[in-house]
Amino acid sequence: MKWIKTIMTAAVLTAVLPSVRATIEKPKVMDGAMLSLTVSDLSGFIDQAGSVAAQVSPGMSGEMLKMLLGMQLGDPSMAGIPAGKGFSIVALDPTNIFAVVEVTDTQSAAYISTAKAKGLESAYAEGMLVLAGTPDAVKKGVSLQGQVKKSLLSSRSSTLRLALQPAAVVERNQEAIDGFVQMMPALLGQGMMTQPGATLESVANVSKVLEAEMLVLISLAKQCETAEVVLAPKNGSLQLSKTLVPKAGTALHTLMTAPEAAKRNPKLTAGQLGGGTILADFYFANSEALGTFVGAETEKLIPQLNLEDVDAAEVAATMKKMMSLYSGTGCEAISFGDDGAFKVRYVMEVKDEATTLEVLRTIEADMGPFLQLYETLGMPMELIFKENVRSANGTPVHQFSVKMDMLTLPAEQRDQIETMGLDEMVYELALKDGQLFYSEPGGIEALMERVKDDAAAAPLKARSVYPAGGCFYFDMDVGGYLGFVATTMPDDPATAMVKQQMGTLFQGVPPVTAAGFKEDGRMMWSVNLPGELLAKYGQMIMMMQMQMMQPAQ
Repeated sequence: MKWIKTIMTAAVLTAVLPSVRATIEKPKVMDGAMLSLTVSDLSGFIDQAGSVAAQVSPGMSGEMLKMLLGMQLGDPSMAGIPAGKGFSIVALDPTNIFAVVEVTDTQSAAYISTAKAKGLESAYAEGMLVLAGTPDAVKKGVSLQGQVKKSLLSSRSSTLRLALQPAAVVERNQEAIDGFVQMMPALLGQGMMTQPGATLESVANVSKVLEAEMLVLISLAKQCETAEVVLAPKNGSLQLSKTLVPKAGTALHTLMTAPEAAKRNPKLTAGQLGGGTILADFYFANSEALGTFVGAETEKLIPQLNLEDVDAAEVAATMKKMMSLYSGTGCEAISFGDDGAFKVRYVMEVKDEATTLEVLRTIEADMGPFLQLYETLGMPMELIFKENVRSANGTPVHQFSVKMDMLTLPAEQRDQIETMGLDEMVYELALKDGQLFYSEPGGIEALMERVKDDAAAAPLKARSVYPAGGCFYFDMDVGGYLGFVATTMPDDPATAMVKQQMGTLFQGVPPVTAAGFKEDGRMMWSVNLPGELLAKYGQMIMMMQMQMMQPAQ
């Protein structure tokens, strides 16, 4: 199921969503560069990184980080790279890599001396120090330093930016990538065979699923003209953002530029669903475009996996049919119980209730090709839909169950899945007011009442961290999740300290938040780690270190 989730994540976050009030910067990519790593304001970045480091390790600061880095550069006070100056490391290809560092004239000699001591070639002119491993690479860097300054160092921010051209990278390295994909099952098998209960069959099946995920990622990379990952420490918190720009003429470009075909429902939010460890708000503005994209990617993937008994066209058609049911706003809440199991509640707007019900009635037959796919991958699955199992205040309630045969999985993985109840999931469904309600048995009535209630629901924390107008907002209660993970850990004296800390230390910490945005065909996805969470993590590491220092009893 993971490879389908990979496609769906890319699709939901890239797709078909209205323009936003957030501004998505274009990736700062230099023409001809395979990738680049840039910190345009090194002093500012270190100051902000110090605020994050101080959360994990009290006593750490930006000044201390500058001193540690400066000592490595032969410039303890970092006077040679003043505020507002930085550097870029550029890879034109695997053999042409150089760095351009903005260094003052007065400190240039010290930096050149340090570079020489470290075995690097260098050249300095007009405040720009070019460093590389070979004279030819330095010469290339000198010829391009003006372009580096214009493309990568023209605007200043206290961030670290990794920019690349995914489609070009894949094209240049296609042979090596193909070789890795072919070798991956064998490489994975060597490691997985050491797991308890692993068999040749289980390893082969898991390897096939992981291979599918890799092929999906490669396909998406081929359709991305440029991409950028931005690491932004700020006021003790850490934010990681990814921006993608699709390549013209690709299916991904068609998806991301598809016209809006649905309206938002501002009243429908995960805050109405009764709480949970994981909360998400999302929006399908053009489900037809989404279904077409997912179907096309699925049809392309299956032949690559050499699944001869699976009809790729049938699986793709089923995926497209299922995706096309939804339209507009949706939300979801996932709750973890003390018994290790988890509950899922969600509400989604659908185009037509009658059409949706008819699809549910035929889901067992329609999903036949899809089920065949999972049986081929070694994970037989059974879907069962029962209509009108009961009534909720006059609304028919249906039952949907999924059973998965986990016998071919390694014993450790199988035990975890069975503990969480993922081997046999039973849920109730109901259609009302153009919405599909999905809940654990007995929960439909409460879910409908919450959504119907006009009282303002508590918004997700992500909506205060990120601007309005996003296509996706996400909160994760790390304390609740780690508390759940702690319940699944064995009662082992060696892990007792970790288990206790995971179960209690993170309670009440602000959630990890995330959001997705689309603008002018560009997509950005971002996740924010709050400073309070990082501080608790630092406390746990410190406690573990102190425990390790204590003499054995």
